[in-house]
Amino acid sequence: MIKRELLFSKMKPHDYAEIITFLGQKMEEQGYVKPTYVPAVLEREKGFPTGLQMGDYGIAIPHTDRVHVHQSALAIATLKEPIEVCSMINPEEKVHVSLVILMAVEDPDGQVKMLSKLMGLFQDVETLKRLERVSSTEEMYDIIAKMELEIA
Repeated sequence: MIKRELLFSKMKPHDYAEIITFLGQKMEEQGYVKPTYVPAVLEREKGFPTGLQMGDYGIAIPHTDRVHVHQSALAIATLKEPIEVCSMINPEEKVHVSLVILMAVEDPDGQVKMLSKLMGLFQDVETLKRLERVSSTEEMYDIIAKMELEIA
C-alpha cells in the first residue's frame, strides 16, 4: 500500500482541501483511484472529519468509500507548517495537523485493518517525531519501511 511515488515531505498547502486534492490527484494519475475519489473525500470530510490530536501531534487520515477506489494505496505528506482540520472526536474543535495520510482501500475489511495499523503508528511518538523531521521522501520511506505496513 505504501508507494514511494505517493510520499511527499515538507508540503506547503494553503488549506486542507488543497492537500487532499494534491494527494488524491497523484493517486488518480497512477491509477489507484477513480476521478470521483477526491470530490468524495472532500464531501465526506464535511460530515465526518478525520483530524486527530495524538499528544503534541496533529494527524489527519482522510478517506472515503471503496466504490471510488481501483486499488488500495496510501498517500502520505508531511507539512512544513501545520494546517487546521476539524477533529474526528469533536468536529467543533480544530486540530493543527502536520501529517496527512490519504487512504484509499479497496477491500471492505482492509479499511478497518489499516486504520488499526495506523493508530499503532500514531501512538509511537518517536516515529512521529522522526516523520516530522524528515527532509526527503527517501527518509520518509526508510521510516515507514520499518513499520508493519505493506510496502510496494
